[in-house]
Amino acid sequence: MDKCKYQQKEILKFAFSLILASLSVNLMFVVDRVVLGLYSLTAVNAVSLGGNFVATVSFLITSVAQIASVFTGQYNGLGEYKKTARAPWQMLYLGLASFLFFIPMGLWCEHFHIFPSYCEMDGLVYTRILLMFIGFHVMSVAVASFFIGRAQSYVVICIFLLGNIINALLDVVFVLGVPGIISPMGAKGAAIATVIVEFLFLVAFGVVFLKKENRKNFCTDDFSFHPRLFLKCIRVGLPVSLGKFTSLLGWYVIMYCFVHTSPDLATIETFVMTLWMAFIFFADGAGRAITSLAANFIGQQNLPGIVRLLKLFLRYNGVVCAMYAIPLILYPNMMISFFSHANGDISHLIPDIKFVLISSWLILFTDGIFYLFSGVLTAGGDTKFPTIVEVSTLWLMVVIPTGIMYLSGSLLSIRPVYTLIPLTGIINIGLVYLRYRKLKWYKQLVGSQN
Repeated sequence: MDKCKYQQKEILKFAFSLILASLSVNLMFVVDRVVLGLYSLTAVNAVSLGGNFVATVSFLITSVAQIASVFTGQYNGLGEYKKTARAPWQMLYLGLASFLFFIPMGLWCEHFHIFPSYCEMDGLVYTRILLMFIGFHVMSVAVASFFIGRAQSYVVICIFLLGNIINALLDVVFVLGVPGIISPMGAKGAAIATVIVEFLFLVAFGVVFLKKENRKNFCTDDFSFHPRLFLKCIRVGLPVSLGKFTSLLGWYVIMYCFVHTSPDLATIETFVMTLWMAFIFFADGAGRAITSLAANFIGQQNLPGIVRLLKLFLRYNGVVCAMYAIPLILYPNMMISFFSHANGDISHLIPDIKFVLISSWLILFTDGIFYLFSGVLTAGGDTKFPTIVEVSTLWLMVVIPTGIMYLSGSLLSIRPVYTLIPLTGIINIGLVYLRYRKLKWYKQLVGSQN
C-alpha cells in the first residue's frame, strides 16, 4: 500500500512538473496578447496572425531539436552519462544553422503577403523581428532537451517561470512605454521583448548546462560534431514534425481567413486563441506525462497499470474542465469583462464571443481526452495514427470548408467554423479510442522487445 501511494505521488509530481512547464510557455503568448490589447486591437490581430505564421514555419526545426531529449534519455537509461550531452550539442548546431534560413525569410517577409492592409504595418515589423532571431529559440530548446531527457524538469520550470516574469515586465515597458523615458512601441515592442527573453532562456540554460558538475559528470563541454548522430536526430524527429507542421498550417489558414475577412472576425479569433493558449496547458502537459509514464509500464509489461493510469488522468481532465466551465459557460461575462479593457469597442461582438466560449470549452474537453489517448499510443510507438487522424479531420472538416467560405465571400460569421471544430474533436476521440482498444500499439512494442 505504501509503495502504491508513493508511486501515485511520484506520478502526480512528474505530471504536475510537465503541466507547469506547459503553462509557463503558453503564458508568454497570453501576456503578449493581453498587454497588446491595452495598446490596440489592430496590433493584437496583427501579432496573432504574425505569431501564428512564425510558429508554423519555425516548428519544423524546433520540433526536430526537441528530439534530442529522446537520445539523452536513452543514454541516461543505459548509464552512459558521458554521452548524454551529445545530441543536444548536435541540435545546437542545427539552431545555429537555422539563422541562415530564418534571417533571409525575415528580411523579405513582406513578399509573403501575410497581412491585410489594416494591420500590415504592425504585422510585418513583429514578424520580421521574430523570424530574424527565432534561432535563439531553437537553440534554447536544444539545450533544454538535456534536462528533460534526464528528468530534470525542475530546471526547465524554474527558468521558464523566471522568463515569464521578465517577459511580462518587458512587455509593459516596450509595448506601452514609460512616460518620459521610452515611447510606446506596440507590436514592435512585443517582438523585442520576446527576442530578449528567448536569448535569456538560451543563456540561462547554457549556464546550468556548462556548470562544473555537468561538465565533469556528463561531458557537457564536449562540443564535438557527430554527423551520424546529427542526421539520426533529424531522421527520427522529422516525420512527427511534418505532421505537427501540417496541423499548425491548418490553424494558420483558418486565422488567415478570419483576419483577411474583417477586423471583427480577427478580434474574436484572437480572443479565442488567447483563451485556448491560457487553458490548454493541462491537456498538453498531461499528454506528455502519460506518454513517459505509460512507456515505463509497457517496459514492465504492465497493461493494467496503463489502464489505471489512463483512468486517473481522464478523471483529472474531467475535474479541470469542470472548473473551466465556470468562466467559459456559467459566467462568461468574467472573460468578456477582462477582454473589454482592450483599446477598442467589442460590445457588438459579445453574442458571438459567448458562443465561441462554449465552443472553446468543448474543444478543451475533447482535446484533453484525445491528448491522453494519443499519449498512450505514442508510448507504444504508434505515433503516426493520432497525427494522421488529427491532421485529416482538421483539414477535411474545418480548414477546407473555411477556405471555401472565405473564397466565396460567405465567411460572414465565426459560428459555422466553431461548430465544426468541436465535432472534429469528438470524431478524433472515437477513432483514437478504437485504436487504443485494439491494443496493437501494445503488442507491437512488446513483440519488438521480445
